[in-house]
Amino acid sequence: MNLKLNNFDLIRLLAASQVALTHIAAHLGYTNFFFQIIAIFPGVPIFFFISGFLIYGSYEKSQKNRKVYFFINRGLRIYPALYFCLIFSTIIIWVSGYFETRELNILDLLKYFVAQVSFFQFYNIDFFKDWGVGAVNGVLWTISVELQFYIITPIIYYFLNHLKKMNIFTLLFIFLIFNTLNSNFNDKDNVFYKLINVSFIPWLYMFLLGAIFYKFKNLQIFTKNLSFGLLLTIFLISYFVTKDFGWGNKINPASFFILGLIIFKLAFANPSLSNSILNNNDISYGIYIFHMPIVNYLIYKNIGNPENFLLAIIFTLTLSVISWFFIEKFFLKFKKYTLRKYQNNNKF
Repeated sequence: MNLKLNNFDLIRLLAASQVALTHIAAHLGYTNFFFQIIAIFPGVPIFFFISGFLIYGSYEKSQKNRKVYFFINRGLRIYPALYFCLIFSTIIIWVSGYFETRELNILDLLKYFVAQVSFFQFYNIDFFKDWGVGAVNGVLWTISVELQFYIITPIIYYFLNHLKKMNIFTLLFIFLIFNTLNSNFNDKDNVFYKLINVSFIPWLYMFLLGAIFYKFKNLQIFTKNLSFGLLLTIFLISYFVTKDFGWGNKINPASFFILGLIIFKLAFANPSLSNSILNNNDISYGIYIFHMPIVNYLIYKNIGNPENFLLAIIFTLTLSVISWFFIEKFFLKFKKYTLRKYQNNNKF
């Protein structure tokens, strides 16, 4: 199976749109049956599965050249747009007049900025408690988790290449248990439990499942031969039976496993579909990271009402397009450069 040609960009765009539309609708008070439908397919678990598949594959390929390029390339994908979003968020907070209404602690603000430009994007300060929903960009906790995934990918690679299959699935089951415990018993009522929730531990089974799909070709062939209609039916039954149990990121592990099968099947069914629609453009990351600062601005300026649902979407899309064409694409060019540099000059 040719893994290079796939629909992951299109699936990721749909997942980012699901997250953004759900948040925009919820915070602006816009209700519609459509949002009950898209809630069935939560975006964040889809992100984690796709990341597991693609990031593991990227690291495996990095074994043929210097592994440091794996981390350089990951940084080039995450940080430029993230920094642009931080600058944009700071500007609109300033423009809104919020800084003038609160006593500013420079040290706290410095801590916040250091956290945002490093590995702790989940960090928030009390200074922003009255800005919109109380956090400048609360969705960025998943960026911290993704960065942790990158760091432990070499460990995952080692285990998947040295453990027996039974032990690999035992490891997957252990982290599934961690997710279940976190979903049902973590009240996040102190700093320790809050940190557990934004660590890789509860979410690793999602990433690990994606990596397993990349690693084991037999699983790919098995999934390809499954009936999509049957998978979707089983998924919907499992979802509605368990949806009221309060699962983390709104999906139970059993449903997530079936969702993983569906994602993989869609990714390689008519695999040229994504390129034909998107032409290799990917605004999904921008949609994900820009929508909440816009929502918070609308709420703070007392224009956060259902009528501005469309306005929030337009601004989110506009910034996502700007970010992709003027920030992300520019820096992603250096991914090719780092690999070419190594191939042409065997010195680092």
